[in-house]
Amino acid sequence: MKASDLRFDVCPKDQAVQLCRLWHSRLPNTQAGPWQFAFCAYAPNNAIVAVALWNNPSARTLPGHWLELRRMACAPEAPKNTASRFLAWMARFFAAGYRHREKLISYQDTAVHEGTIYKAAGWYVDFVSKARVRDRSKNRAGTSRKYRADINGMAPASSEKIRWAKDLPPPRRAPLAEGLL
Repeated sequence: MKASDLRFDVCPKDQAVQLCRLWHSRLPNTQAGPWQFAFCAYAPNNAIVAVALWNNPSARTLPGHWLELRRMACAPEAPKNTASRFLAWMARFFAAGYRHREKLISYQDTAVHEGTIYKAAGWYVDFVSKARVRDRSKNRAGTSRKYRADINGMAPASSEKIRWAKDLPPPRRAPLAEGLL
């Protein structure tokens, strides 16, 4: 089987969450929702070999109309190039019906990945964050509330991240009616 043999489509969100928990290399634990979009990559025998979950950006400083790929995971038997073909297909899906979203983003953990899938799918480096370690043992600044626990541990959250992006084409304007010019 080759990546060109795969079929991509939307899928049930709970199914994508379950398979991310099974296959994700670094951040298997994720919330059950809310997810705006879930996609699966299907082998010719209809077995799922990759999943992806999308939502609004997690960073509060980013525009809420962008979309962030929060999780993508491939099964061990997924063919080579599955991830980059899947990214390219999802970008075309959003470009066809969700151009008002303007930009797609995803974060690469530099401790374990090299960004090859994003380069191959035509994405570009949009931002690079510095490695950081958060002290979550105390209350949040100025409140009596505790920080949320990091469900995947501290190591993944503390490594340097690269934000990759893919711009969507601008929405098409409706043609002007004849005689209104």
